Amino acid sequence: MKNCSLFLMVLAFTLIGCSSEDEVALPNEVPQARDCTSTHPLVGESRRLRVSTSYGISGRVTVISDCEIQLTNFFYNGSGPAVSVYGGTNGNFEDGISLSEPIQGRRFEDETLSVFLPEGTTLDEINSISIWCFQFNIDFSSASFE
Repeated sequence: MKNCSLFLMVLAFTLIGCSSEDEVALPNEVPQARDCTSTHPLVGESRRLRVSTSYGISGRVTVISDCEIQLTNFFYNGSGPAVSVYGGTNGNFEDGISLSEPIQGRRFEDETLSVFLPEGTTLDEINSISIWCFQFNIDFSSASFE
């Protein structure tokens, strides 16, 4: 019974824990669109986002160039108070960086979203992408190129 109660508490936090009304600022300035080279070995690689039925997330992540990553066929129901496309290393997003403006509150239905790495950051430093609730450090969905 004790394990069941703990499981229910974790499940409740995961499902509704990222629905506070508090305003939370992004941890970094959002990188701007720009042209860059396409020399990194990951350019052209594509991965599927892990499907999240709770947040209606699905899509494909493709490395377009040394600084641009594109989400295509992207679906997201818009829930969560502080959600952004995040970059991380080897699936770790707690120390990651925001690659987009906050996207909560907006539904995405089969859309394309381009995000950019900050200047001076390489695909060797960011090899994983997450739809990340940065208020509660929760990975809603992710894909890794590691």
